[in-house]
Amino acid sequence: MTNKDFKKIIEQKISAFKNRNSSEQFSQLYKLKERFSREVDSKIDSLFKKQNLIKESFKRKMQLSRYRESFFTKIQFRNLISAPFIYGMFFPAIFLDVSLEIYHHICFRLYKIPLLKRSDYIVFDRVHLAYLNSFEKINCVYCSYFNGLIAYASEIAGRTERYWCPIKHAKRLKQHHSQYSEFVEYLDGESYRKNLENLRCFDKK
Repeated sequence: MTNKDFKKIIEQKISAFKNRNSSEQFSQLYKLKERFSREVDSKIDSLFKKQNLIKESFKRKMQLSRYRESFFTKIQFRNLISAPFIYGMFFPAIFLDVSLEIYHHICFRLYKIPLLKRSDYIVFDRVHLAYLNSFEKINCVYCSYFNGLIAYASEIAGRTERYWCPIKHAKRLKQHHSQYSEFVEYLDGESYRKNLENLRCFDKK
């Protein structure tokens, strides 16, 4: 599909919503956006499955190692000053991680929400890259853990929000979790009451 074809499909879909009220338009456009996002994600996943990048990194180890630089060659004073503040966040992260897992495994089972697979969010694969020095690999592990944990927490919180308060905000969010498109519109009290129990059933997603 070319960009022109994609744009034409979007315009056709949007024009079909023009005769509906604004609440219906927002709802349909959100669903359209999420559908295309899922299709794109699916294509990307299939491409990743066809190529084993980690295996490829081992094959190209000698070639990639040419780009490795010593930590001391480009060390900056400001980075050294910031280190205690960056790595000091490790302890709150551990506390969040432990608390999150307790909540995840107890409450999700009570709510009958499918458990998330932790390894889908927290991934340590950049340590295999030969062009990184030891210090850069440590930084990458830390960043992978911290950002993966935040993404993991966001999805757990999103599924919790879907269970307890599946209502879209009046203001458009710049970024939202994967469950948000399932929520009812801000002013649609009828749909909220009618669909709340269905929204709590994640098997129907």
